[in-house]
Amino acid sequence: MKNLKISDFWIYKFRYQIGVGILSLSYLAIIIYTLFFAPNGLTAGEIESAKSSMNLNFSSIFSKNILDFPFRFLQKTSIDIFGLSNFAIKLPSVFISLCSIFFITKISGMWFSKRASILASIIAITSSQFFFIAQNGTSEILYIFYPILLIWSGMEFIKEPKKHQIFTLISILGLSFYTPLSSYITLAFLITILVHPHLRFIIKKLPNYQKIAALILFLTITSPLLVSIFFDFSILKIIFGIPNSLKLFENIKSLVLALFGFSNPISNGMISPIINPATSILVAIGLYFTFIAKHSAKSYLINIWTTILLLVCIINPTTITILFTPILILTITGLQGLINTWYALFPKNPYARIFGLIPISIFVFNLLITNLSVFALSYRYSPQPLAAFSQDLDILLEKTDSNRILMVSKNEEDFYKTLERQGRVKVKNKFEDSEVILSKEAYQNVKIPVNYSIKRILVSNRKYNADRFYVLRRG
Repeated sequence: MKNLKISDFWIYKFRYQIGVGILSLSYLAIIIYTLFFAPNGLTAGEIESAKSSMNLNFSSIFSKNILDFPFRFLQKTSIDIFGLSNFAIKLPSVFISLCSIFFITKISGMWFSKRASILASIIAITSSQFFFIAQNGTSEILYIFYPILLIWSGMEFIKEPKKHQIFTLISILGLSFYTPLSSYITLAFLITILVHPHLRFIIKKLPNYQKIAALILFLTITSPLLVSIFFDFSILKIIFGIPNSLKLFENIKSLVLALFGFSNPISNGMISPIINPATSILVAIGLYFTFIAKHSAKSYLINIWTTILLLVCIINPTTITILFTPILILTITGLQGLINTWYALFPKNPYARIFGLIPISIFVFNLLITNLSVFALSYRYSPQPLAAFSQDLDILLEKTDSNRILMVSKNEEDFYKTLERQGRVKVKNKFEDSEVILSKEAYQNVKIPVNYSIKRILVSNRKYNADRFYVLRRG
């Protein structure tokens, strides 16, 4: 009878496919949960993003409206197709997050082994920060997407520096400049090229006509942004994330609490800690292996990029989202380092090698379950992140009929005017109808005629500030 080997078992043969399947199911479960169950609402940033997208006007494009233009255009298209809703506002971020996961897996497969890339991708998508950003209907998802895309494109260029690779890289680079803070990844790239001998050699070897063509392409793509900056220099302040005031000690304290503490002073709906204890260990191990592999282009880029972004976050802690990608890469590096160290102990023993993966897989699985549990419970019961989400749009659409007459405050008018343009509500500023719905803000600031009385109050599921709309009836 033939002795069975580990490689004969189907679970071993299809281990990568199983890993990709778990990754896909995890992502699908997370997105369904975040879209339809929790946090079930819109942050102030999402509402502002939707207003900016719906008011996108090509006649006034050479202004601050140029910032995040690709994302705004996608969001406007989504709202036009599906109507103003939580789903339509969040859909562009969900789509871009899916693309980000695809390229994260591609980069991990190029820089690391398959097993490490799959395990690390699972860690990435189950982190609370990715949960939040993936469903957050703002351009913050681009802080993950553009760096990942640039790294992938740069790696393809280094592997095979042909014309189409150069132009792909430059095109992505040009588009990324429309998103604030993306210039810092470019700065990290430039410094890495200047200090790393192999990268300098590759760039030096390129024909001059290709360098000139690449520069012309970059200037062409960024020309609308450059024109906008010429008319309004304050755009530069937004692009580089420069705050109105600088309080270094307070900023460092806020940054540390957001990253490692359980109370996030700069929370806009994101739960804390951003880096949990288990991930912290992998990041620390990743830093160690990055420093000892100091001659590789990857180590140069990660170290330079992380240093630059940490300085940016110290100056402006609200930009903390930009740390996601370097944290992810360091996590993968730490995981790969652990696997390689174990394999080095047993270079020719397949049983020891496979059994070494078991505790690491259990660790990743436990991390996945813990992250999912923390996310689900925090967005149902934790008051700090929940307070950042408004359920007003869902409440209005689900608890009132299609003939709704609405009165809102000046601050809310632009948002609900979109519903009016779609024929789903009539926004008025006078008491002319037999029944009218007032937002809470309008109810508190408008003088209500004596012949109108409260018919019912529409409430959210929050403990505090639950009254959201007042339905008034005349007579």
